[in-house]
Amino acid sequence: MSAVGRLVQAGLFVAMSALGASAATMNFVTLPDEGAQLGSYSENGIVATALGGALAYEGTPGFAHLDDSGTGLAYGIDFTMGGLFDAVEFSLTSLGYDFWDPPGPLSDNLIVTGFNGSSVVSMAGFILSDVFGATQTFTLGPAFSGLTSLRIELIYPTNSASCGAPCGHLDLDYVTLNGPSAVPLPASGLMLVAAGFGLGALRLRRRA
Repeated sequence: MSAVGRLVQAGLFVAMSALGASAATMNFVTLPDEGAQLGSYSENGIVATALGGALAYEGTPGFAHLDDSGTGLAYGIDFTMGGLFDAVEFSLTSLGYDFWDPPGPLSDNLIVTGFNGSSVVSMAGFILSDVFGATQTFTLGPAFSGLTSLRIELIYPTNSASCGAPCGHLDLDYVTLNGPSAVPLPASGLMLVAAGFGLGALRLRRRA
């Protein structure tokens, strides 16, 4: 292949690469125990920022513990990637409820919110299982695309008759995000990038 062809090919590769997004998963593998009192934690290009308390595990390494109220541990976490991203899924282990009467949650108490800047893009509510040790995995659809931050929070169930604080507990296992997303170039933009590389090659040949 000629030098011009190689540079045009490189230009197309660079332009197409700008369109791609890479999946990343935060597994909390090096998150310390509850004595550390972290406000934020980074892993695989994802930054987690605690809401209302410390980021830590409680008893089980490799998880982030959330309490819905009344402790020094976080009730929620904001996730960012330094650019636009799509939220894919997250998984958790329920640690059940304390002093619940009647048994089981009666409303959504696990709230997931997607933001673009300060604007809410999407929101979904889920119910934390009342079975201790139950694994729950939640897949987030197209509504959770083009985000600058994802918030996962466990809220206190106000419809409880006799639940203490905290009432609900969970261990967040992992969060998978797809990004950062680049702004897609139109086909004409791709050709302009390639043409620029081609013109550069022609100038090099003329100088030679």
